Amino acid sequence: MQDWLTQSARAAQQAPSSAVASPRPEPERAAAPADASSRRKLSYKEQRELDALPARIAALEAEQAALSAELGDGSLYGTQPARAAELAERLVAVEEEWLAALERQETLSAR
Repeated sequence: MQDWLTQSARAAQQAPSSAVASPRPEPERAAAPADASSRRKLSYKEQRELDALPARIAALEAEQAALSAELGDGSLYGTQPARAAELAERLVAVEEEWLAALERQETLSAR
């Protein structure tokens, strides 16, 4: 019988200590939830820019295709090397503008 009392006393002593040892749940923090309602609204200027970007991207893609077609022939390099170099430089510039426009569209869309 004494063993039973000893075990009960040990259990009673351990029960409160295990309850104290359990951590309390932390209150929810108001730090930037990832849902759409927490996003910063676009300014008027940014919204107008975002609305204009698809047309700008399409125009750059069309110019890119036209420049590539003109340079793709290869005969331009033999007959007009200065013009070919000019078109090649413009093609590089258009590609850079195109990539910048795509990145800007992604940035604005993520807000």
